[in-house]
Amino acid sequence: MSAQTFFVWDTQQVTCIPSKDSSWEQATQDFEALRQQPVDDISPNIIELADRLVDEARTSDYSEVFYETYVNTNLEMQDHPKTACVAIPTPEALHGEALDVIAPLCEALGLVFYDTRGMVAYPDGTIYPPNIARGMALLKEKRALAKQSADIYKPEADVPRDREDFEKILHPFMHDCLKRYGYQPSQVSSANVIDFLNIDGCTKAMPYGYVRLTGGAEGKNGYFTLKTHAYFVSPAFEEIYDKVSPPTELTRQSPYLKLHYINVCDKSFSDKQKQIPKFIDTEFVNKLNEVDKIDSYNQLFLLLHNKIARGHSYGERVDKQLILAKLAGREDFDELIIQYRELINNAPNDYIKNRMNERWDRLLEILSTVEPLE
Repeated sequence: MSAQTFFVWDTQQVTCIPSKDSSWEQATQDFEALRQQPVDDISPNIIELADRLVDEARTSDYSEVFYETYVNTNLEMQDHPKTACVAIPTPEALHGEALDVIAPLCEALGLVFYDTRGMVAYPDGTIYPPNIARGMALLKEKRALAKQSADIYKPEADVPRDREDFEKILHPFMHDCLKRYGYQPSQVSSANVIDFLNIDGCTKAMPYGYVRLTGGAEGKNGYFTLKTHAYFVSPAFEEIYDKVSPPTELTRQSPYLKLHYINVCDKSFSDKQKQIPKFIDTEFVNKLNEVDKIDSYNQLFLLLHNKIARGHSYGERVDKQLILAKLAGREDFDELIIQYRELINNAPNDYIKNRMNERWDRLLEILSTVEPLE
């Protein structure tokens, strides 16, 4: 038998505290009373909810578990005890998927939706407790955006001229892909990155810390460019680096800029809409695979090392390389110290040479106390 954590009741059938005067605690008291309160007949609105769940289950949009659970809800409702509060079957594995469907249906039908895990939603949109209300509001926005995107997307049509319409098409394809690759939205956003697609702040845990995406769409009149970068963030690296270079206000705002990044995409769109999902499933996915390969301190080291070896960088970039080499436990660590000292000594002027040598000495002193992590 399915677990029953979802319950509904009809405010037109029973008397209870109105939403504006209620709370999670009050709703729980109502729930305990109404589940014991007999009625002559189950509310027609609850019967309608059962019918709509059957209709939802018969579509191809949900999981097999959803189908098996709700395809006979209308028949099962006939055998439900005639109480003011009615239980809705909710398997453990189905909780999130069912919540996304049942809560909006209850609101549309004027029903109170009560989840014993800690949420109540009233027909007027009021939700308790407040932290759950914020999460449900975001869910509603995402659902509306997905529906809007589905209405706009026409594979053989031209790319929309308006950027907002372009983003509405791109958004679900982009975020479905990021979700498949294990990226999670972040509550932190960069003050100096304009993000039109909520990409900025998407993060994925990595052995060294995490990778973070930033970016957005640019352009107008049917010609758009999507630019996205992957930045690599390591708390262990930052702790060492901050001892060498005390953080400024700017670096505190953008700490992930301390390590290098990969240009995930710089793609122009000006043709048919079908090129959008095609790009996501090919070029964008290939770049995410490339990012996934940077999965260790040694890979981070190698990412920058080729630039150092060509002599194109001095100073802080050299510092970063040596920190990563130490954290990676590279056997050539001592050789790198000699090589990088030579690079500094070949700096274009004495000012840079002296300043970098002082910095280098301070870094070596700090690294002498650091143990490799790989």
